[in-house]
Amino acid sequence: MSELSNAKIHFNEQGTPVASDFDDVYFSNDGGMAETDYVFLLHNGLPQRWQNHTGSAFHIIETGFGTGANFLLTWQRFRQHRQQFPAATCQRLYFSSFEKFPLSLNDLTRALAIHTELSELCQLLLAAYPLPLSGCHRMSFDNGSVILDLWLGDVNTLLPEINSRADAIYLDGFAPSKNPDMWQPELFTNLARLSYSGTTVATFTSAGLVKRGLQQAGFTVAKVKGFGRKREMLTARMELSAALAEPETLEVTIIGGGIASMCTALALIQRGIAVHLICEDDNIAAQASQNRQGAVYPNLHANLTPESQLHALAFLYARQFYQRWHNAGLNFAMDWCGLLHLATNEQLQQRQQKLIDKALWPESLVRAATANQASVIAGLPVNHSGIYYPLAGWLSPQQFCQQALYFLQQQAEFRVSLNCHVAALTRQQDAWLLTTNTGEISATKLVLACGSKLASFDQSKVLPLNKIRGQVSHIKQAAMAPLKTVLCHKGYITPQWQGLHCIGATFDRLSTESVITEQDDQENLQLAQAQLQHPEWLEDTEITGAAAAFRATLPDHLPVVGTVTDQPGLYLFGALGARGIMLSPLLAELLACQICAEPLPLNLSLINRLSANRF
Repeated sequence: MSELSNAKIHFNEQGTPVASDFDDVYFSNDGGMAETDYVFLLHNGLPQRWQNHTGSAFHIIETGFGTGANFLLTWQRFRQHRQQFPAATCQRLYFSSFEKFPLSLNDLTRALAIHTELSELCQLLLAAYPLPLSGCHRMSFDNGSVILDLWLGDVNTLLPEINSRADAIYLDGFAPSKNPDMWQPELFTNLARLSYSGTTVATFTSAGLVKRGLQQAGFTVAKVKGFGRKREMLTARMELSAALAEPETLEVTIIGGGIASMCTALALIQRGIAVHLICEDDNIAAQASQNRQGAVYPNLHANLTPESQLHALAFLYARQFYQRWHNAGLNFAMDWCGLLHLATNEQLQQRQQKLIDKALWPESLVRAATANQASVIAGLPVNHSGIYYPLAGWLSPQQFCQQALYFLQQQAEFRVSLNCHVAALTRQQDAWLLTTNTGEISATKLVLACGSKLASFDQSKVLPLNKIRGQVSHIKQAAMAPLKTVLCHKGYITPQWQGLHCIGATFDRLSTESVITEQDDQENLQLAQAQLQHPEWLEDTEITGAAAAFRATLPDHLPVVGTVTDQPGLYLFGALGARGIMLSPLLAELLACQICAEPLPLNLSLINRLSANRF
């Protein structure tokens, strides 16, 4: 992840946004949407190609997101396609766009105001527009039928990090004479690598270096009439590569019953893939996902690490994911109330100060808070400074899982087997045979998302999985009612919900059973009192209950997602530690895309770091 700079722009007399550093307009003064319609849709054969496309999803790659005008019009046309042709095979659009200098939200809001005919879509884009963090920001619209991957950073650095074939390419961006850094030979060779026989390209320019670059990369190029006052533009087509083989429709079997399993099931069902969920308990979310309230926030480091890059992107995606499903009718408790991480010892204070001084992360994601500021934010007096995550919060993982199951059970493609313990897995010809207490089950594609039991099968025992028992206590204290943000120290305290707070959590590396103990309840209280210097509002606390379960982690503190070498059709998903609520949505999306051979929401370097084959 590199540091990003927002675009410096101004608006000309026609109200068209102009990039100050490139002295070039973002779209034509003659009409931005008309130019998009002519240059990029018409000359890529859209929307007509969607009617006969043999795949369930159509993938467009764009260089230069700019104001998002190309995406917005394509979205509108695809929405109209789905309304007009509900029986067409193609019902999902992927739009992968690259932008080195993203507009600020304020500039984008002003730039999009001119497109009154697309005001609804503009508002939806603005509501989902990401923070300026390098990497892939996946945004889902229209119930998952339109997916925008906004890759922030240099296109020539990022393109080698993706491997998803494109059906059409919008070769946009500022003119080659204005922005030579983008129009390099590797741009064309990477676009050719991501093309197949039938991939089309359209670009506004007719510059010789672009024509030669496309031809040398293997495209057949033609000049056609340009838009408006532009005399010519280029189109291209790939003829030499092999045609794509479409993956067959299939059923995926998932072993597990927690938040990772439910997020995976939702991601697959949205793609029209049948799901069989197998859970050994009498209900889902009976183990690590049983907590009443779980904090949702990223673990950020002063320097860029794979873990913090994953956390930042996963956190932003999780916020969008949970809000989207909440809006869709899943009724689970959730509150983006912010989170304070107090510097309760010198080591933590130094670490936090380093993070703030390095300023790698935008203040809208994390910022410093003095003890006085922290007290105002918390709604209760605290004695320590810290860092504040204004976008963080908490949700009820158990409620989410239960609501997700209720939704899934309304879908014809979903079935669930409870009280079903899988004892062994055997590969037989083209399928997996599951030996269970209820009989044998066959699975073509199999996902192990079974938490602390992920490494309990012969096929997964290579994982050096650590199982750490943790207990969260439920407490009642009227004096704590004003707490209005999640409070972290060495443990955490949540705001009140249904009259109770959650406080935790213990770390027990020796236990072999997830029993609830009074000793752990006292340990949770004593830790909080010691760390927070015995505040009055934490005295005389009543413990009303608790939950205990095993967290699963790997030595490098990264989760595991993906296939297993020499185990065809087997996927692992787990080692989420105490971050399952935050990590599951994005990693489930990644897993679903791997299974369905669709564009991936993370770069290949990071995906390789998460691979089961790293051990």
